[in-house]
Amino acid sequence: MKTRTLRLLTVLMFLTFFLFECKDKEADSLEPANTELSSQLDKLEMAPTTLEETPDIKLVPGKVEASAKTQELNKSLGTVTASNIPASVSKAAEEVSASLSQADIKALNEVSPAQASKSVLNSEQVRAILSKASTDAKLQSYLSLITAAKVEGLLDGKRTGSVTEGSTTSPAIEAGNTDDCIARANEKFEKTKERLDDSKAKDLGKINDNYAKDLERIQKNLEKCTGENNAAYFEALRQAGIKVANDALAALEKVKPFLRPGQYEYLKALINVQLLDYLDKVNQLEAAKTATCTEIAEKAKARAEETKNSNTARVEANYNDALAKAIELRNKMIENCHNQGGGK
Repeated sequence: MKTRTLRLLTVLMFLTFFLFECKDKEADSLEPANTELSSQLDKLEMAPTTLEETPDIKLVPGKVEASAKTQELNKSLGTVTASNIPASVSKAAEEVSASLSQADIKALNEVSPAQASKSVLNSEQVRAILSKASTDAKLQSYLSLITAAKVEGLLDGKRTGSVTEGSTTSPAIEAGNTDDCIARANEKFEKTKERLDDSKAKDLGKINDNYAKDLERIQKNLEKCTGENNAAYFEALRQAGIKVANDALAALEKVKPFLRPGQYEYLKALINVQLLDYLDKVNQLEAAKTATCTEIAEKAKARAEETKNSNTARVEANYNDALAKAIELRNKMIENCHNQGGGK
């Protein structure tokens, strides 16, 4: 009798222990919000995406400027008096006399700023004088400085233009499966996915806004480029150079009585060769075959689209990574449900 009673008590203790274990497992599976997996889903965020900026591709127009030595000379001409001829004025006259022939000086002094047309610039004699002046060590520093037009913002290397499409999918709950543990796991996942979707949408919105701003800037650059590369622009450059020459010649005329013999002729020839050189360089700028404004705008638009696509690809990749992690956590929760009998 005692033996039977002992056996019965042993069986009852075993069953009690088994049922207690199952009950604890069911309690855990029915409350996924309190599990570590659920906590990870709550905290899961899409990695921040550093958006690439589109370079400002535009044409920087060329320019022609008077050299520092010319500016110094023109300024000094205004300070000449009967008792004072600045060293820069005397030196300029000496350098011209040593570099140009009397025939060159006579030909230059017959030119007036108003007559410095293309036909004068293209004359054989003027071309020869300009060639001589441009290669002469003494006169080079008096000639104009030319800066060629250039396209700014073009970078070497290729951009990634492809977009990584979202390829991660979330399996739906099995049809007819109303198990509370699995339902809660899927519910938790859907909330996480909504949060990830919202982050992705915000990033894509920023990308589209930036792209729209890029297009606006490109249009403004196109209009500015067109205004800086028409005939009127280059004519304005010519007139600016002619004004500098006229001002220098006017100053020279005022101080003519104070100059030593020959200095007036040498200085006038220098002012005129400066002007002819300046106008020749403006013509070079106008004739230069830099990319047209429309071509530059098209390159800028292409780069803006590449940047947009590249940024979109980054956002998609970060979103897919986060979504894949969310699916992994959800699947582990569901697996835990099945392992503990939650789905049976």
